[in-house]
Amino acid sequence: MKRNHISILILFIICLIPVTTVHSQTDDVITAAEVSVEGLKNIEKLSDPQASAYVIIRNSNGELVGISHVNADTYLGTPILSMFLDGYETIENFSIENQNYEMKKVAIIENTQEQHCLFERAFLPCYYYAFTTGLGITGTIDEEKFMINGFRGLNHSYVAEANDTVEVVWKILWPKN
Repeated sequence: MKRNHISILILFIICLIPVTTVHSQTDDVITAAEVSVEGLKNIEKLSDPQASAYVIIRNSNGELVGISHVNADTYLGTPILSMFLDGYETIENFSIENQNYEMKKVAIIENTQEQHCLFERAFLPCYYYAFTTGLGITGTIDEEKFMINGFRGLNHSYVAEANDTVEVVWKILWPKN
């Protein structure tokens, strides 16, 4: 019977490709036209915003169980991302090849709960699998909530159990010229 559980768990690991999105709230007014975006743009040039994050996983006892790194390969090319980042302190200003940047730090902590489980399980514990990590931005327009990714990238995957704490620390280079 135990062998069947392991086989089922391996099958789920192979078949599931979920997305982790960390949610934040912006207080600035956003128009509906700014939310209707066609998707994320690829980060291709030095003048594009750059971002990377560390995903830090701790078990229910607070012990470190894993760290994953992600470099964003796409970003939201609308004023919403700029408005969102304006709410965070600039931790450094610098220049690379005549391109000026502000560095922002965005840290978000989530606790994995039973509702985050990705499959129906009768005999297996709750596991959450992630292969991509995104910086989610949420807001409200005319009392209607929306959620979009500001940045997104692939990571080397991680698994979190119920009651694990997942902290995602983004460092963002925001072009200023």
